[in-house]
Amino acid sequence: MSGEDPDLSRLVDRDPELLSCPYPLFHRLRDRPDGLVWSESMGAWLATGRDLVLAIARDTDTWSSRSPSSVGNRTNRMQAAMATLAAEPDMGEVFAAVANDQRAAVVLLNADPPAHVRQRRAVNRAFRPARIRAMEHDVRRLADELIAGFASRGRVELVSAYAVLLPMEIIARALGVADDDLLTFKRWSDDLAIPIGNASPTVDQVRSFLVSSAAFGDYFSARLAERAADPRDDLLTDVATAEVDGDRLTPAEQLSMCQQFLVAGNETTTKLITNLANELARDPELRRRVDADRSLVPALVEEVLRHQAPVQGLYRVATRDVSIGGVDVAAGDHVWLVYAAANRDPAAYPEPDDLDLDRHLDPSARPADHLSFGHGEHYCIGAGLARLEARIATEALLDQLDDLAIAPDHEPTWEDSFLLRGLRTLDLTFTPAVA
Repeated sequence: MSGEDPDLSRLVDRDPELLSCPYPLFHRLRDRPDGLVWSESMGAWLATGRDLVLAIARDTDTWSSRSPSSVGNRTNRMQAAMATLAAEPDMGEVFAAVANDQRAAVVLLNADPPAHVRQRRAVNRAFRPARIRAMEHDVRRLADELIAGFASRGRVELVSAYAVLLPMEIIARALGVADDDLLTFKRWSDDLAIPIGNASPTVDQVRSFLVSSAAFGDYFSARLAERAADPRDDLLTDVATAEVDGDRLTPAEQLSMCQQFLVAGNETTTKLITNLANELARDPELRRRVDADRSLVPALVEEVLRHQAPVQGLYRVATRDVSIGGVDVAAGDHVWLVYAAANRDPAAYPEPDDLDLDRHLDPSARPADHLSFGHGEHYCIGAGLARLEARIATEALLDQLDDLAIAPDHEPTWEDSFLLRGLRTLDLTFTPAVA
């Protein structure tokens, strides 16, 4: 093992400079002679080359998904914070609820075959193409309504006014959340995402995570029971009534699925929409080109997904001693599959740091599939919905806002996580489009 790149330690510690642009670091790591790089600060190996990431993602017998978003020091600090909180009298009921075996289960993202196969088959119909297409009208209507709320002002902080609200309300409505509960729903989403890519959560952050986990469980346990007794045509009913070969998902599996759908359907799509708007606002030529030819929007979505992956990578755990990428990995070791690095592997993408729509437009020279939705067994079940929301969100911005630009006083800050990538705020100026 060679010495750790100092910038890798800074990334794990969530140094703002490294979070804003980790790609030179990823290039250096990929150029090392061994395929895997050990990080003492992370307590894990890193896989940055596309072929190596694919090989690990495909081999579910050797590489488990049981801990996709946490590893090493973060787990230890999380446990230390929980030990501190356990001494607080008013946290007793919260701990009891979160620890209840009936309230949580290993599902989808952190499940391995054969359990993952069974769960995926059970809920695939919830994200079937016909269901996604049926949501297009509601997504477009909501996008138009949100933009109408700020279109006359000439300036907007787009994350809070648009990029957060669009996917949050769509997934909330799909999960049967009442309008009066939307703010609570968003708080749960923020709190449940705290452990993702945060190697040193504070005691207060862990408290928020636990309290929201317990409240989420109370809320959705009741809603799932209602849908099982009185089915409707919505995502929550699909989860509550899902079955494979006559066997329904357990209540704990149903609840954990709802939690994953909340975070994945909200946090990551928010970041995708923000990244799309940021690119259009920063590059007038790109904006004019896409505005003049809306058939380019899907290509823009795919290229921004490749170029700025909202999920920078997820972990796998070795189930046995294995040699891969010229390195011996011990059973129980974690490997971070760095999708963001694989997406910029020059062996698969010429000039990988350039955002280039033309990669996706020549059928004879189509680029390798990006890995921003994962690969293989764990390919994101909600990818179709994320693409729909991103496309419509982009089209609505182009329809209603001209001269989109970054506000002169905007200071970009990125998400405080090395696993999730997106701007925390995006201040834009524009001219309302003439009807």
